[in-house]
Amino acid sequence: MAGVIIAIVLALCAAGGGTVYAAQDSLPGDALYQVKLGTEQAMMQVGDDVTRAERALSFAERRVREMEALAGRGRLQDMALAVEKYGYAVSTTVAEMKRARNRGPDAENITARVAEVMARHLMVFDQLCDMVPEEAKAAIARAISVSETGWENSLVALAMSDTMHAAEMNLAAMEGRLNRIRTKVQDPEALQIALQQFGDMAGLVQEISQIAGETDVNVAEVAELVTESTSRHLEVLAEVYEEVPEEAKDAVEWAMERSFRGYEEITMVLMGSGVGESEVPAIQESIRHRMEDILGWTDAPKARMPTGGSPGWSCPSCRH
Repeated sequence: MAGVIIAIVLALCAAGGGTVYAAQDSLPGDALYQVKLGTEQAMMQVGDDVTRAERALSFAERRVREMEALAGRGRLQDMALAVEKYGYAVSTTVAEMKRARNRGPDAENITARVAEVMARHLMVFDQLCDMVPEEAKAAIARAISVSETGWENSLVALAMSDTMHAAEMNLAAMEGRLNRIRTKVQDPEALQIALQQFGDMAGLVQEISQIAGETDVNVAEVAELVTESTSRHLEVLAEVYEEVPEEAKDAVEWAMERSFRGYEEITMVLMGSGVGESEVPAIQESIRHRMEDILGWTDAPKARMPTGGSPGWSCPSCRH
């Protein structure tokens, strides 16, 4: 089958090489775009799992560049098609990545690469969501959702083989969300989306912590990293809490609690590994007290969340 596919691609290039070449610069909505996609499909039929995952990831990168080009040219009517094809490329990447999980260092490298690229895509989509008019935001929201799914899948897979690396990448991404939160304090829609993303990533801290407990590798190191990061995150969120409009305070509280739950999970895992309570790294007392004051915790943390189980987003166009 691989030989047949290669022969087809070679035949296409021989018979209409100029068309195939010209199609590589086409955008969704262009006449040659289907030729570009067809060439990519042919290329996905050859190589091992790792190679196909890398190739699919490169096609996801193409789709993001296409979205940027469409936005720059004002061709918003074609954005939905670009997002649809982006979703296909990301889902293919994740599927091939999972098939390659037993290929040792190569599989670990592509998994980390997928996580790195998905995190970068989220930042690109932040910029696109800020620049496109209202009618294009729903498409960008779908792209964000796809990217987040790819991010979560890759980080969980990476945590199975390198828990510390997965934790570092997730916490770095949380820092990125915090930076956006700080710059969007007076933009309720963008602020709440960033808070939701931060909270989702905090949920990944819990999942990575559980994996650390199951694999019994680097638990203490992960706990130190999570504690240090959580202290910083809670401090920033407490500052943001004082600045946001009243209607956004519930979302900030939710994000604070999610962040603390991640710390709580890794400390329980650490204690379960035989470490005494006195040896568990602790969040700075002043920061913890400030968090407890904001959340209204007195004796023990309460499992609380805004009505409906999420912060109750008010931006239907940027989030579904």
